[in-house]
Amino acid sequence: MKQQIFKNPLDELFDIQEETGDFMEEYRQIPASAVVPVAPVEEKDADDIATDARINEVYDLALDAYKQQTAMVEIIDPKFAARNAEVAANFLNIALNAATSKAKIKTDRKRATAFNPAAVKQGNTTNNVIVASQEDVLRMLDNEIKKD
Repeated sequence: MKQQIFKNPLDELFDIQEETGDFMEEYRQIPASAVVPVAPVEEKDADDIATDARINEVYDLALDAYKQQTAMVEIIDPKFAARNAEVAANFLNIALNAATSKAKIKTDRKRATAFNPAAVKQGNTTNNVIVASQEDVLRMLDNEIKKD
């Protein structure tokens, strides 16, 4: 599809003979393949790595204990099977809590590293107060212009 050449309506009004041409020539769209989204970089310090390792360990141990308890339900006396199933459910709940806390830590870290322009200015107080009349301000500006 051929792009139309822009014809300015003022050309006719002011009797201008030449057309302005393609006014969008300078503003061609960038191809989508050239635009690469920048993924946020997650910075983990030693405490974050240690916390992740502890949460993973709790998760793995809880799942192993759950599997052992469910295996014991089939072996032991039926009157104790219900209690073993409760214990297995508790271990599964511990594993779920570990996975949830790991996800919460990850989202909190993303939220903390997000750009916050208000956080840049924290702790800095700037009080630019001038007590002067309009004439005084204009006089000061005039003196500054004369200096330059």
